[in-house]
Amino acid sequence: MKIEKGGWLLIFLLGLGLVGYSLNRYGVLDVGSWFGSKADKAAGAGARIDPAKPLPAPSGKESNQVRVRVNIWVGCVGGLVANGGLDTAPGSIYHDKGLKVSFKIIDDWTDGSAALATNNVDVMLTTADVWAKDQAQFQDKGFAARAFFMVDWSRGADGVIGRQGINNIEGLAGKTVAYAPYTPSHFLLWNGLKSSGLSTEQRNEIFAKAVHTKDGIEPATLFAQQKVDAAVAWDPDMSDAVAKRAGAKKIYDTRIANKLIADVLVVSDRFAATSPQTLVKFIEGWLEGVQFIKAQPARAYTLIGTIKDLNIPADLAKTMLEGVKLSDYADNQAFFGAPGADSDYSNIFKMAQEMYRELRLIKRVSDPETTLDRRYVSTLSSKFSAAPSEAPIEYKEPPKGAVPIATQRRSIYFEPNSAKMGLDSRAVVDEIGSFMRAYENTVVDIDGNTDSSGTRELNMALSKERAEAVKSYLIEKFRFPAIRMRTVGNGPDKPVESNTTPEGREKNRRTDIKVYPNPGVGQ
Repeated sequence: MKIEKGGWLLIFLLGLGLVGYSLNRYGVLDVGSWFGSKADKAAGAGARIDPAKPLPAPSGKESNQVRVRVNIWVGCVGGLVANGGLDTAPGSIYHDKGLKVSFKIIDDWTDGSAALATNNVDVMLTTADVWAKDQAQFQDKGFAARAFFMVDWSRGADGVIGRQGINNIEGLAGKTVAYAPYTPSHFLLWNGLKSSGLSTEQRNEIFAKAVHTKDGIEPATLFAQQKVDAAVAWDPDMSDAVAKRAGAKKIYDTRIANKLIADVLVVSDRFAATSPQTLVKFIEGWLEGVQFIKAQPARAYTLIGTIKDLNIPADLAKTMLEGVKLSDYADNQAFFGAPGADSDYSNIFKMAQEMYRELRLIKRVSDPETTLDRRYVSTLSSKFSAAPSEAPIEYKEPPKGAVPIATQRRSIYFEPNSAKMGLDSRAVVDEIGSFMRAYENTVVDIDGNTDSSGTRELNMALSKERAEAVKSYLIEKFRFPAIRMRTVGNGPDKPVESNTTPEGREKNRRTDIKVYPNPGVGQ
């Protein structure tokens, strides 16, 4: 067969395209940036800010208008109350500060991030976990934006529910779960599964069998209709679905994982560069709106109910806010932490980056410190209290016979006949600490186990010492209270494999991490 000149050119172009696709696919080149739309390039243009420098002084050139993307979620009510609705009402907090704020309801998460990137909004409401994906994708396009305000903690509003017989996270193995992909629901499920005792193969099977939905409402409906075994859903639909299905229960929710799902506001560098003092007023008004809700909740619920397009009646607003902790100044200070210090924001952001890297939706990771700007909140230090508005958690021992929501089996290596951890094992314990930080309302059992080599008496003592070493490390590095952790030395008494083979003995030399809901925390 003779190939004409045009055919050779076509073959060459096809080969070049395949090479380009491969290089782009694995992050060697960002081919998409070569062909970006004018809108994309315009969105990425403009001044870049340096969060390490002081905020510029007030200027008459600043815009007094702020356009904010929100979704239909009760967490944004601090800003809505300050505004008197979706648009600034006369006599409202924002009106009195000389601001014109326009809240734009964009329920789809992808459309919301696109609105920020294309200059259709200046500020975006999102969650810290979804922001980890958006930030990486923005970076690939040359568009700069930063998280600058924490809106709320989900405290029971999000959860995983299961049918009768599913009593813990490991019980999801082989089951059909409904959830909304690339949303906080996805992150809640992924994080819970990864922190459980399920194998990689079992976790992958759950995601392969899963039913995908557009939001957190539909999974609750499918669950109530007995079309799926489990679901990741939002309240009040989540609680209603459990009530409609005999024997169903919440497996875990954000009362337990109480530092995992946080709403944040993100601002484009473009707007931050031109109107920094406007952002300070905007945050100040939002915090005053939160204060109003706490001081006069009934009036706030009524106001929320009058916002037609938000579609959250006053009674529903009250119910939904029971599963949310609206953030004040002190919450913001604690959430973002000091520069260079570990923080809840950093913890969530890193875990979410891991998820989206695993899903191959992002090509690279960022230092969380480069993705935020503390200056706007810090400027208000003289106007709001830095005293924590929540009492410290009181930890209680789980009742006898309590079933853990998850049991991790971790290989933590120690020096021979010693309770001194190897350097490589500290990374494993750091993962446990990261999980415990996000699931703050849990009590943890640390069980040390050995193989059958040596005397039982020696192994019993050694396994207890090793469990205590893990506990001490977690206390020292993460400042967890000692009462939150119990240690047990099982020695060789609880093998998971036969001790007759080297492979079996290695699996038996393990540390079991059993996670229980903190008693007294409602589910």
